[in-house]
Amino acid sequence: MSHHDDDIERLACVGASFRTLGFERLGELVVPPEERAAALPALARALGADELVYVATCNRVECWAWLAAPARDLPARLAGFFGGRVGEDGLEARAGREALAHLLRVTSALDSLVVGETEIAGQVRRAGDEAQGVGLLGERLRPVLERAQACARRARQAFDAARPPASAADLAVGKIQQHFGPEGPRVAVLVGVGPMTRKVAGALASTAAELVFVNRGVARAEELAARYGGRALSLDAFQAEPPAWIDLVFTATSARAPVVRPEHLAPALDARRRAGAARPLILCDMGVPRDVDPACDALEGALVVALEHMEALAHLRAAQDGGLSRASAVVDEELDRLLREERFRAIAGESARAMLASRLAHLSPEDREAILRFAGGLAARFARQP
Repeated sequence: MSHHDDDIERLACVGASFRTLGFERLGELVVPPEERAAALPALARALGADELVYVATCNRVECWAWLAAPARDLPARLAGFFGGRVGEDGLEARAGREALAHLLRVTSALDSLVVGETEIAGQVRRAGDEAQGVGLLGERLRPVLERAQACARRARQAFDAARPPASAADLAVGKIQQHFGPEGPRVAVLVGVGPMTRKVAGALASTAAELVFVNRGVARAEELAARYGGRALSLDAFQAEPPAWIDLVFTATSARAPVVRPEHLAPALDARRRAGAARPLILCDMGVPRDVDPACDALEGALVVALEHMEALAHLRAAQDGGLSRASAVVDEELDRLLREERFRAIAGESARAMLASRLAHLSPEDREAILRFAGGLAARFARQP
């Protein structure tokens, strides 16, 4: 962090998670990756931010900003940028110490859908790289993100001391395997081609009798079919002529509207009823917003497992093994250390500026800036001592 004594109050975050907005409405805040190069600088201007990191995951969309001046109307500004599709009442804003604590908790997977998951730190790192690529990551936010990554590594060790790493995809695979047992599903339809789908495909490749890969563009589905075995369908082909038998549908896309609706499951549900299938057809929906039409929740013979179910399982697991409390202690310790450094910098900055205004007033602006940086850096090193 830089040397100005009010810097910490210029750190802010604004956005929403699935807890505050719900999975379906959360999708309204997602800027497609191909549009971000143009959209993120405009978003920074709308928020009054000198620097901006835009984080969009399956369970949160947030802007982490270094503001030109402290602001209290960030939810209104963000809602306005998205054309009012989401009201400001569904958005949360934090500043200063609260924002710093939130960034550490998010990056350390304490505020994730799956507590202790292994993906968020990488997602934050890639968001920082994206900000860097469009000129929105500088000397204020970069060190904050670096310290958050260091904190996440320590928190990861606290979680791993009790159990293997977990992610939403890991939990989904576990639930699928628990349901179907060692024989696996006979026919599994996997919609989407992202990392979650690949992980599920890898887990099912040796047990499922047939894997059907579905994607809007069939070429990428064909790549997965060649890698894991099975066949590929375009989304249009799947919707027009769905398989006659399905045991499992796994979806993980960023589609704006549901891609699996009751009529797409009707042939398989009819066939399963005629055959007297004992188990329900499983719909595992990892999409944001939801990929499976909510009307499917009421279908007889079908069971929907969505992201919110993964959250309940993950919290229970983290609390039982003690990883949550240990990782929380790591984050609290890092927050105290960062705030201590900031206090030392503020004191050093005040003293240095007083000297520059009197005995060193003859120095050039470049020399004055160098002295302020040196004073802040030295103060931070002192603050890190036991």
